[in-house]
Parts: sequence; C-alpha cells; structure tokens
Amino acid sequence: MLSWSNGCRCGRCIRFMRYISAKPQRLYCNTCDETYALPQGGTVKLYKELKCPLDGFELVIFSTGPKGKTFHLCPYCYNQPPFPGMPKGMGCNQCTHASCPHALPQLSVCDCTECEGGALVLDPASGPCWRLACNDIKCNIVASLCEGAHRVAVTDQCCGCGCKLVQVDFNKSNTPLADGLTSHVGCPFCDGVISSRMNMHHSVRGRGRGRGRGGRRGHHHRGRSSSSGRGRH
Repeated sequence: MLSWSNGCRCGRCIRFMRYISAKPQRLYCNTCDETYALPQGGTVKLYKELKCPLDGFELVIFSTGPKGKTFHLCPYCYNQPPFPGMPKGMGCNQCTHASCPHALPQLSVCDCTECEGGALVLDPASGPCWRLACNDIKCNIVASLCEGAHRVAVTDQCCGCGCKLVQVDFNKSNTPLADGLTSHVGCPFCDGVISSRMNMHHSVRGRGRGRGRGGRRGHHHRGRSSSSGRGRH
C-alpha cells in the first residue's frame, strides 16, 4: 500500500521512482529502468526525505501496523547489500555502517531478550509511542518505551549489564523526575525510571493481542562495526 504522494527519489538519477502496488509491491525507476523489491505484507511511506549516505536513495519506512513492527530501509541497499556477509532484504536496523545515524551501531540497545540472533533496536520514527524492536525478521518481540516522551535516543554509554543507555526527554507537563527536570539517562532494564515505563510484548499483524513481559535481559549490545561506507552512485 502506498502511503506517500510522490514516491521517493532514485539515488542515481535523482528523479522520483514509481511505486507499483500490484503484488509484489516494488519501486520502479523509469529513467534508469531499474526495479527495486520492497518488503511485503505491510505499508510503505517516505521517511522524512532522509537519504542513505552510501548511495543517495531516499529512505522509506515499512510497517505491519500499529501493533506490528516498523523499520526503515534504503531501496538500493535492500536489494544490493553494501557490505560483505549482508544478505538481501535487510533494513537499516541490520546495516553495520559504522557512522550512519540510521544504522544498527547507532540505534541498537542490546541483544534481543528472546531470540539468539537479534538485537533490540530503537525505532526513531515511533515517537511519541517510542518502541524498541528486534531486528531479526523471524522474531516479533517489541518493547514500548516511555510513551509520551518528547525524545528518546541511544547513547554511547553502556550499563554494567551490557545494554546501552538511552536518553529520555520527558514533556514538562508529565515528567516523572523531581523538581520538574525533564532529561534522564539510564538503562532500559536497570534504571527504575525507564524500566517502569517499558513493556515487552509480541508484535501482531492486524488484530491480535500482545503477550506479557519476560525473557532474558542484560546481554551485550550488537552492531559495532569498523566497516565504512562507500559511494555507489
């Protein structure tokens, strides 16, 4: 399902690509005569007109619904993985680019609490209903985090349990901090202010119910890579 009006720009010719809704949904650049596959079973929309630093393609967001999983991706990287060992069909939440603000090293918090291969990654477009979600396509674990906060961001600092700390900027009208303070940094699992405002559940497509909080905790964060990007225009 198309969720933006003009499509997104090709990183090669800088012209708009055409969205094709017939299954399988995909993008087509008429100028370059290239077709780019997209994830299936959800909606796609433009992601703030932000571009991939590797190839200049505009990023898009794929979502399976309000109770499902959401991640953003570069149409080119999704079809042509930028680094050795990366299979096709990966979003930015699995990209190991060392400095891209949309990639795994900058947004991962810790290993997934339920599966062996995934990492819990902040969805930067989920505010004010902030969420962490496992980046393994086969895992459906999602964590709601500090709903209603003005901003949530992953820091470079680590907790003793191995998770990265997150910075939460609460709204002045409903901050839980003393003396009207609004900014707080802590571990999503160990810090009382943040952990009491986090709920783990399972994502669902369409109608359905999530499941209660549980699983392992305190795993080392993933995604620190020394790989550097290369232009692919």
